[in-house]
Amino acid sequence: MTKHQNTHLVGEDQKLLDQQPNWLESLRRNFDAEVHLPADISREFLSAALLWAIDNKVDFGLFHEADEIIIAHFGGDEIYLPSRWSDKRWHIGPEDKEPFFDPGE
Repeated sequence: MTKHQNTHLVGEDQKLLDQQPNWLESLRRNFDAEVHLPADISREFLSAALLWAIDNKVDFGLFHEADEIIIAHFGGDEIYLPSRWSDKRWHIGPEDKEPFFDPGE
């Protein structure tokens, strides 16, 4: 049997929830670069990109807005993150190298 519980925020908890967007923006500002992916990017591509970044020890934050998925990171880590190449498609890694993940495959 599953137990369901409804909770309501009151007092200090409600204040913290109201402040979360400011806290989230403050966290995002800690990074000095961002990659803006379309919200409809394939989950397979996004998963590969995040795993590649983790494997290469990239410090990043993942943020979601209405029409974008944002990977915030520190400068210098661009070679491990998705970028839009001259073929107008997203790839992981710099354009002058063989892509780690080719969405056309």
